[in-house]
Amino acid sequence: MIERPRQDAALGIGFVLIYQTAVVAAVQTAPVLAPFAALQLGLDVDLVGLFTAIIFAMALVSSTGTTGIVARWGSFCGASASLATVALGALALALADGPALVVLGAVLIGIGYGPVNPIGSRLLNRIPLGQHRNLVFSFKQSSVAIGGAVAGFALPVIVLLSNWRVAAAVTMGLALLVSAMAPVVGRRLGHDGNPTESIRFKLPFAPARDVLADPAQRGLAIAVFAFSMAQFGFMSVYIAMIWRETNLPPEGAAAMLSLAMSTSIVGRLYWGWRADTGCPRQVLSWLAWSGVALLLIILSLGPTWPWLAIAGVSVALGFAPMGWSGVLLAEVARTGEARGGSSGVLTATAGSMVFAYLGGLSGPALLS
Repeated sequence: MIERPRQDAALGIGFVLIYQTAVVAAVQTAPVLAPFAALQLGLDVDLVGLFTAIIFAMALVSSTGTTGIVARWGSFCGASASLATVALGALALALADGPALVVLGAVLIGIGYGPVNPIGSRLLNRIPLGQHRNLVFSFKQSSVAIGGAVAGFALPVIVLLSNWRVAAAVTMGLALLVSAMAPVVGRRLGHDGNPTESIRFKLPFAPARDVLADPAQRGLAIAVFAFSMAQFGFMSVYIAMIWRETNLPPEGAAAMLSLAMSTSIVGRLYWGWRADTGCPRQVLSWLAWSGVALLLIILSLGPTWPWLAIAGVSVALGFAPMGWSGVLLAEVARTGEARGGSSGVLTATAGSMVFAYLGGLSGPALLS
């Protein structure tokens, strides 16, 4: 009687991890492939931040606009649909011969990316997490690191073996594979759709206003914006910046982002454990100050930097400030559940994602 719930919990957590990893890998496709593809497409590599900004602009709209659809169809059907949309975006990138299809790819990937965290938080909220809530949410959010690391390591290798279009097509195939898995996992765990839910499209303003009106969520929303602005700005331009400002080749620059993302897997789990044994908001404060210090250090990046120094900063960035999201989203889910149960988790997470995507939009655009 105990074994089945444990197996189901492991299956649910594992699916959320794989689902988010596939989507994040697609989001990182353009930043990783930019040094390889920009010249052939006649685009400036420095504009890669604008690609990420388009993704987050669309995610900003779809994160709240699709909450009704997810509530009616269920989390697994919603996950499958978002993955299929992301796959179409990756296909557009693989076929691009100019800026038009690149922009279309960013739009489609952004639409599919929007519902990822609301769906993931809703699924995890069905699992009894007890005192390990922050650790499990941090494990879920390690998908950001895994997706970024997979993209940073695997895509340049595929480019060297073939070309950048094949690399983009591989991310499409990964998204389609996980999309096909979603209904299978849903049949095992049970679908959570509610046919009485309204699928009316919701603009992001009302959920954002609701979050800001709640004192318990207002500070979390501001934190989500600040952390997202720094992290996604960093992820979108880090490879291009290292390639342009130092003596590392494109493959070496991509490896540095992968090193940061790989280290952040350990960091996310460590900070999730610390948050479960202490005060989550104090942990978030420590992570914020570490990010301030490390991002100031990056300002001095130049051609005289040895690769070991760049690697050291990359490791520190991954371990400390990039470990924020699991702790913060666990807090968002906790406050949302206290207000409205399962629906409260979906609404609170979607509302907080408005600020996450605003940060993800503004950070890459400003740095670009």
